[in-house]
Amino acid sequence: MTLTDAITRLNYILRGTDDDAPNSGTDEYTYWLDTLNRKKNELYYDTTNTWRTAYSIESLGSVTASATPAYDLPTNFLSPASNPYIITADSNRVDQVLSTPQAQNPNIRTFYIAGQNPQVLYCTTEIKATENIVGGTLYLPGYYLPDDLTTGADELLVPNPDWLVMATASEIAFNDIVYEDKSADINAKANALYQAMVANNRRAVFNQPTTITYNGYRISQNHKR
Repeated sequence: MTLTDAITRLNYILRGTDDDAPNSGTDEYTYWLDTLNRKKNELYYDTTNTWRTAYSIESLGSVTASATPAYDLPTNFLSPASNPYIITADSNRVDQVLSTPQAQNPNIRTFYIAGQNPQVLYCTTEIKATENIVGGTLYLPGYYLPDDLTTGADELLVPNPDWLVMATASEIAFNDIVYEDKSADINAKANALYQAMVANNRRAVFNQPTTITYNGYRISQNHKR
């Protein structure tokens, strides 16, 4: 479903056939578009579900020799899906281990994510110029927030576009005295679509919500008092 289709459907839900959909550039159109994008973001920021429509494998750039390797993550990064890996210059894959900041070990190479604006993927050990991974490309499979809708031809990148339209219509109706009497019914329909969307997503995502296995190192408790 395109943004143009979504605006038309929003208009039908709220007004029936009594009025035309707002035109691009008008205050009403801008408000409807902003609400669509916010509801889309709310869906993907929900940590109780891992939506397969957000999955992507993104390149973090070239691997270079460094005493403190670090790679900025894309601004739309949400969470990792599996371990990072490197494709070397001679096309070999070298899998890495994703840890947590608390479990990092400076003597064992792992990667961990920390920071904000941007989030950063750090490597716990030096990457030396003699290593075969230098000159390769680092990739991180993960979940990334789809871009905002901007033009009429943009597709609604959510598991069920009908849910996004209905959820948007519910919020618009709730905040507008003209349509508020429809809000409860529209919200009920949006909730039903959401539950169906969750069930469908769970059928296609193993171990939903996805948990990443981090390699940690046990701290010995054998000590004398």
